[in-house]
Amino acid sequence: MSNIRVCRPHKLGEESCQNIAEELLNKLVDKFGGNYQAVGSHYSYKHTAGVNAMVEPKPDELVVNVKLGIMARAFAPQMEAEMNKVLDDYLD
Repeated sequence: MSNIRVCRPHKLGEESCQNIAEELLNKLVDKFGGNYQAVGSHYSYKHTAGVNAMVEPKPDELVVNVKLGIMARAFAPQMEAEMNKVLDDYLD
């Protein structure tokens, strides 16, 4: 199993960070498929190819942890690049 971890500090507050987390998740769904759901104040993203991610918007940082199964490892570079692109657009 392969993992991707992206952690970005911010000064936007938790509500704004949640909006960015949803924007990120919508982009992942549009580009790679799958679906996500809210789990408390966090989000869980899943794809049938073996992608499981937890997106945690916090008051001072946004943390994304992705676990990729064997079939999804080929997507790792593209998925990490897309996450960084979206977060660069909103947090930099």
